[in-house]
Amino acid sequence: MGIIEEFRIKVPFEKFREDGARFIKNPDISKKDNKISSYYISYPEFLEYFKNTTEIKKHNLIIGINFVYGWMPRVLKFHSENFDEVLEFLNRAKKGELPTKKELEKDLELLSEILDHSLIGTSKLLHFINPEKFAIWDSKVYKYLMGLPEQEKVPHYKTEKAESYLAYLDFCKELTQRKEYEEIHNHICEEVKYPMSKFRTAELIMFSTRNDTKSNEK
Repeated sequence: MGIIEEFRIKVPFEKFREDGARFIKNPDISKKDNKISSYYISYPEFLEYFKNTTEIKKHNLIIGINFVYGWMPRVLKFHSENFDEVLEFLNRAKKGELPTKKELEKDLELLSEILDHSLIGTSKLLHFINPEKFAIWDSKVYKYLMGLPEQEKVPHYKTEKAESYLAYLDFCKELTQRKEYEEIHNHICEEVKYPMSKFRTAELIMFSTRNDTKSNEK
């Protein structure tokens, strides 16, 4: 069974729609969680930075990586200075010019090397550069997709597979292209009070929904 098939089984659209409806009814978890509140405040500013950047250069990349790490729990360490190839990839990504999956896996690995071997950090940077094509990926999203309880610790290697991230992007595309998703998406944008891509609203639902341990035991 492929990774995306596993996502489809664990998260049928009806479940995802119900979780989206719950998020809409109680979206302002930011009042209870200062960390999420800071995400909401900084998110549109990060998008605006890359939106106003015509060509991504080393200067923009270094700044972008550092504000991405404002959303990360660990300190940034550079493990590569292979900036030329990475910048070529990022500028293509900004234009929506994506290569084949095999080439994209290689590009993700190159960028991940610069971002402290973090595919999670890589996904955040790519999302800020092109929020229509890339979704943010982290352990909370992984737990949601795999039906794991909130308290379960996810091994680091589980979220660092480019194959899993690309399957997640395909799954997000499937979910958000359904006509039923339009209403959910619009409601979330209204509640958060600024426009977002459909990939972002889908990820917010996954990030904010806690799996019920009891329901997973059935």
